[in-house]
Amino acid sequence: MAAEPAGRESEPAVTAQQATELIKALGAATFAERERAMGEIMRGGSAMAPHLRQAIESQQDPELILRAKKALHQMTEDNLETQVEIFLSADPEALLRGREWFAGWAEAEQLLGESVAVRELFIEVMRTHPDVTASLHGTTAQRDAAAKRAAAAVQIGMLERKQPPTLTDAVAMLLPLSDPAVQLGPGYEATLLSVFNRQFAAVRRDAQLWPPISGLLQQWMLRSRIENRADALWYAMQWDLPAGRELGLRTLQETTDIEMVQTALQAISRFGTVGDAPKLVQLLDDERPAITRMPVMVDNQPLKVTIADVALATIATLHRVPLRELQMQAGEVHPRVGIIVEHAGYTAAQAEQRAAAIEQARRWCSGQPPQAGGGLKPVP
Repeated sequence: MAAEPAGRESEPAVTAQQATELIKALGAATFAERERAMGEIMRGGSAMAPHLRQAIESQQDPELILRAKKALHQMTEDNLETQVEIFLSADPEALLRGREWFAGWAEAEQLLGESVAVRELFIEVMRTHPDVTASLHGTTAQRDAAAKRAAAAVQIGMLERKQPPTLTDAVAMLLPLSDPAVQLGPGYEATLLSVFNRQFAAVRRDAQLWPPISGLLQQWMLRSRIENRADALWYAMQWDLPAGRELGLRTLQETTDIEMVQTALQAISRFGTVGDAPKLVQLLDDERPAITRMPVMVDNQPLKVTIADVALATIATLHRVPLRELQMQAGEVHPRVGIIVEHAGYTAAQAEQRAAAIEQARRWCSGQPPQAGGGLKPVP
């Protein structure tokens, strides 16, 4: 059996009744009684911590609460490094101890799972953004306030101290958003996306951290603000987050903004299934010009790209029909961003082929799947 870590063998067992009596004595009438209770509580060690926290939350006596906070602070500060060492060790009781010692760990464990890497990340967040980890065990208002303080600290670090944000900063901004009632502004979300984009390459390679962090990131993305939706969709594709499919479908229901609609279609073409195609059929009537960076020339003629064409290309991609079989002569699907909008169009001379392709797509969406070679017949 492994030896007990230093300090643990000296901590006596404390029953719930004993803890209640000792904490009650913190509000005793005489100084001697209060000091005796404080001494007994400190000798009780970390076993007293959860009882102190409960008293701080439930008691009404301000003097008792003040002394309970003092005892908890002293206990935590004196033992923090030992507690962290035990928490990060192979001690079979490490997780249980962590739930007792560190406010927010139980909630973080539910969100991120358990691994050495996750525990190390939690400790880093706790050291640099302690309000965030503590707020996970608190209220929505506390999580909202902690998120804003974390964002302010990150922005000050970047702008005033020229310190690049870290993965710890990114996770600190993300954790409070696990509460769906926390609603922050578009600036917060834009900062979060920017910070994560800086950290993506490194965290993506971490087999222990990327799955839980990407899961948490996707939960937030699905309720991202519409103002940032185009960026959220773009990053979902860049970061290979399958939630981009649902986010794309939601976006089509929430806005008619051209940039958001075409980016949503790209995300659906990247992550969607053939069952999503009928949900796009109404867009085959949308003749608004798509937003493109520069015209693509085919046979010395510029391609005209509309939202209808982007929807058509998406439907074809979901049915695994090559775009060139629909006479989209420059049609191309990128492994990262799905259909390439600039290439998903027709020249003015291809009006008949375009109309035939759209009609073909309507038939697919009404339940007539494409046959082998599934597109249009080549034009002679």
